[in-house]
Amino acid sequence: MKKILFITAIVSLVPFSIYSEDKADNGSVNKNVTIISSQSTADGKSDLSERILEECIVSLPKADQLEPQISSESKYLKEINGDPSKNEFVKTYTASLEINYMIYQKVLVVVTTNSVQAQEPVMKVMEKNLKQSKRFVSNPSEGDIYAGQSHRQYYFSSPEAAASDAKKRAAIWLKEQSAVICQQK
Repeated sequence: MKKILFITAIVSLVPFSIYSEDKADNGSVNKNVTIISSQSTADGKSDLSERILEECIVSLPKADQLEPQISSESKYLKEINGDPSKNEFVKTYTASLEINYMIYQKVLVVVTTNSVQAQEPVMKVMEKNLKQSKRFVSNPSEGDIYAGQSHRQYYFSSPEAAASDAKKRAAIWLKEQSAVICQQK
């Protein structure tokens, strides 16, 4: 079997042609040439691939334990909340929140080798924990004040409002992830 594979690989590396002649009724010769070539991928390289067999989140914090980081910025706003006479500097707030968590994965690692000799792929099941993080930022379009008439820009005017928005977004994501938390074995 190995000799046949080796001969097939050698033959597939060498291009060859099939030549035939046909004589027409008037005595002229029609020459048909067919060139057949092939290329081998038996280069000895190894390919590594992973297939996830199982994945779940090890643990997540409780939504009420989250504390966002607040940042503020002073901006000059025109026509605040639609009042054309209200143009002034206003302190605006943004809140951000980072949730760090661990993911458990069970993966099948497959190593294949391109060679002339037939080799079985090497397969191994591995388990690993991966650190992940998800960031949430308050969305200014949910803000409690706005500036401008035709092109409104929204802002948070208090740190509590910005923090509440970021916490709300994080709480929704935490609730969605509850279905993929690892079951205790």
